[in-house]
Amino acid sequence: MRHDLMQARTITCDRLEIRSDENGDGTLLEGVAVPFNQRYDLFAGYAEVIDPDCDFGGRTVKISRDHGELIGKVIDITRNDTGLMIRAKLSDTQLARETVQLVRDGVCDSFSIGFKPVENRIVESDDGVTEVHRRKVDLIEVAVTGTPAYPSATITSQRTINQPNESEEPMTDELAKRFDKLETETRNAIASLKTNIPEPSPLLGGQWRSMGDYLHALSDGSEEAARFQDETRDAITSPDINNQTQWVADQIRLVQSRRSVANLFVHSALPATGLKVEYLTLGTNTMKVAQQANETGTLATGKITLSSQAATVATYGGYTTLSQQVIDRSTTPALDTALRALTLAYSNAIEDAARAYLKTAITGADANKVETPAAPAAMTADQWIEAIIEAAEAVDSRGASLGSLVVGKDVFTAVAKLTRSGNALMDVSGKGSDTLGSLDLSGVTADLFRVPVRMMPAAAANTAVFLDPQALTLWESGGPFQLQQQNIKNLTGDYSVYGYAAFGTTFPGGITPLAAKTTSHD
Repeated sequence: MRHDLMQARTITCDRLEIRSDENGDGTLLEGVAVPFNQRYDLFAGYAEVIDPDCDFGGRTVKISRDHGELIGKVIDITRNDTGLMIRAKLSDTQLARETVQLVRDGVCDSFSIGFKPVENRIVESDDGVTEVHRRKVDLIEVAVTGTPAYPSATITSQRTINQPNESEEPMTDELAKRFDKLETETRNAIASLKTNIPEPSPLLGGQWRSMGDYLHALSDGSEEAARFQDETRDAITSPDINNQTQWVADQIRLVQSRRSVANLFVHSALPATGLKVEYLTLGTNTMKVAQQANETGTLATGKITLSSQAATVATYGGYTTLSQQVIDRSTTPALDTALRALTLAYSNAIEDAARAYLKTAITGADANKVETPAAPAAMTADQWIEAIIEAAEAVDSRGASLGSLVVGKDVFTAVAKLTRSGNALMDVSGKGSDTLGSLDLSGVTADLFRVPVRMMPAAAANTAVFLDPQALTLWESGGPFQLQQQNIKNLTGDYSVYGYAAFGTTFPGGITPLAAKTTSHD
């Protein structure tokens, strides 16, 4: 939320919200404190809704005058189709008596609530407003006011302050002192909030409803749109989508969903500057840890060697030309379609680069090779069991894990058709009960003896390699939001999607190829 869009009647700090809402009060007051299923505008494009099944907590709720001095407490809470109904009792204080008169005069005729949000649900409504649905709150206070945030939070009845009720107990001096103490603490807390309000993190891209809207703003020379380019520089490397508006998160997911091989890499942001990324890899490792022979005995020792490597930063991008008429006059979906195509092309380019790098990395890991009794595309189920066991022992000696089994098309096809004792090994239907693996043909993924299997298109014949999750790293910045416009004389604009990426083998010991055992001829 930008500070200039914050509602003046709302104070937010550490999830504490004190805001206007309808209420009424006398000695006994009844009314709707919280209307259900009604929007309260928070700021541009965002609204709050209290759900009918919202949990309001279990604390004793106090009554105040305009969220100021305490004047009573809520003695009964019920809910109906309209909203949360309360019954409140006021203390015999001067301010309470004044409040009663204001209620009688119709000056104060509403309730206002103060609460801490606990659990929310975000809903994107059809009219483009993002609704924050309160599912659970800690209701702290109900105030009597004449300026509610919810116009439906009204007082329905009020009994005179001198009218007795057999079910009510008079306010004791001790309880009144407690109220006074709580009042002082509450006022001090509010004063502190007013001077120490942290500005909430804005939703990335929340200024625009879609990618097309963003492109319109960029075309109009919006400084905010230009800043957005910088803000999204590293968004593609972040797994956190909680601070992103829906269309931004969708763009990132669109990119990631098309990267079956690139998603096997550790994903990190590129440094702000530099044409190369320097990193260290572990070479030899003779480090030893052993039990100390005695209290003064010499500890085991060893050495490690580190190798400095550098990954070259490459640029990946493309552009399209749009007429100024399309930019200015077309509907947003038309622009979204053009940008979606560019985004997919960028994603495919990074994926192709990742596949090419992985092929090179497999070749360079020949020293880690585990020999198999047959070529991977020709192995039986029992031979696969043996190969997985051998590979597990090999990677353990290097401090690595099996990770995923990455295979070429021929090996994946062979794995899909594996049989054992005449029965299919892979559960393709999802209904098998005695299979030792599963296969997802739509995603070209499998599970072989609980080892994830991923197919790498266009791989060399008999490609099969165990890949530790930390073995490879993809550094990236830029991506689907890096758009630039160049105004030219024939009323067209060139828009580019580009990014920078570098690939590195950060853990060589995590790459374990499989290859058929070579037969020696004497």
